[in-house]
Amino acid sequence: MDTDGDLMTQLTIPARFCGPADSANGGYLAGRLARLAPGPHGTVVTLHARPPLERALDVDVEQTDEDTAAALYDGERLIASARSADPFDALVPPVGFEVAELASAGYPGFTSHPFPGCFVCGHEREKGDGLRLFPGRLDDGTGRTACPWVPDESATDASGHVPPEIVWAALDCPGGWTADMEREARVLGRIAGRVRDVPKPGEHCVIMGRSLGSDGRKTYVATTIYGPDGAILGQALATWLTLRD
Repeated sequence: MDTDGDLMTQLTIPARFCGPADSANGGYLAGRLARLAPGPHGTVVTLHARPPLERALDVDVEQTDEDTAAALYDGERLIASARSADPFDALVPPVGFEVAELASAGYPGFTSHPFPGCFVCGHEREKGDGLRLFPGRLDDGTGRTACPWVPDESATDASGHVPPEIVWAALDCPGGWTADMEREARVLGRIAGRVRDVPKPGEHCVIMGRSLGSDGRKTYVATTIYGPDGAILGQALATWLTLRD
C-alpha cells in the first residue's frame, strides 16, 4: 500500500448539533467525517470518546492508493476515526407514511428520554431547530421502528439543499430507539453508513429502524431512509453502547 499523503484540517461541531447536551450527535459527526473519508460502499465511523461542541478539533486525513481514512482529535485525545466501509446489507423493509405517523405517536421518548435536547430525536427541540424524529415501535413482532421525516428549510445548507451529514444524522437515532432507550441510556459507538441521495425540503420520507440483537453493553441496529417514491436515500448498520452508571 502506497501512501499518497496526509492532510491536516479542522472540524468544529456547533452546539445546535448535540446528542447529549455536552457532546455532538454521533450520526451528524459521522456524516461530517464521512465527507473526508468517502468510500464506494460508504464509510464506517467509530466514536472513541464523546465529541465536544464548539471547539476546533484536528482532523488527520490519510490518503492512499486504496483507501482514505480520517482521525479526529481533541488535542492528543482520539475522538473518532473513519474509513471506507466494506459492502453491507442493511435494508429495513418500509411501511407507508401514514403507518409511520401512527407509530411516531407512540414514541417512547415522549415519556422518558435520556437526551431530550438531542438534535435528531429530542422532543424538547423546537420546530425549525432540531429534526424532531420520533421513532415508534411497530406492533408486528419485527423489532422495527418507524417515523416520518419531512425535512424543512432548517435542515438545508446555504445552497438550499439537505447536506449528506443531515441524512447521516437521520440514520442515527431511529435505530437506537429499537432498544429500550427510555430505560437504559445508550450512545452511538460505531456506524457504517451510505447516503445514496438526499431528500428535497418538503418531501415525505420514512425512516425505518430494526434491532439486530445485543451482546452485553452492545446493541446492533439497522436503519434505512426511504424517499416519497420508495427509493432508498440512505442505509446504515450501527452499534450502540449502554452507558455505565
